[in-house]
Amino acid sequence: MPGSTTSETKLENGIRISYKSDALDYVYKAIVLFETHDEVILSGVGKAISSVVNVAEMIKRRAKGLHQFTQLYEKEHIIKREDTTGLKKNSKGDDKKSGDEEESDKNKESANRIIEFSTTVPCMKITLSKTGENIDKDQVGYQKPLDDKDVKVMTPEEILKEKAYRRRCKFFAFFVCNEKLYIVIYLFLTYM
Repeated sequence: MPGSTTSETKLENGIRISYKSDALDYVYKAIVLFETHDEVILSGVGKAISSVVNVAEMIKRRAKGLHQFTQLYEKEHIIKREDTTGLKKNSKGDDKKSGDEEESDKNKESANRIIEFSTTVPCMKITLSKTGENIDKDQVGYQKPLDDKDVKVMTPEEILKEKAYRRRCKFFAFFVCNEKLYIVIYLFLTYM
């Protein structure tokens, strides 16, 4: 790996969300965690912030009475990388050196070729709670539970069925689009 970062401690009721994964996978994990925990913590970094918000909204519409508390913060990552600019030339222009000098220069250059820099990334943490006990309701970032009419309670099995249905619909839509494309190409080639 080209860079190294510090890792967070993993919570048993926490879900780290990536921007590439399917949102229903995270919804399923959260609903399963709510069977044993009163709180679930969703977190994401960088591009995944929009995915964190989407997953939290999907969960709130599939489980009743969830209090939400959102925190935005930034985190500093220290990254160490190897410098790829190449070796520096001697200021005098001399290319002739003794063997010992060349080895010591190579060691210095290899040590100097590792550069270290820090970057700041945005982070989001959303806490969803059944009871709302550990959440300060006067703080900015708190959202009260949705009305019961806006929530369709689903079990983990129903979420898996929804996920399978969505996959079938995507495949069918892809197949239909390709079918029409083949027909258009066939008609174009036959009447050319």
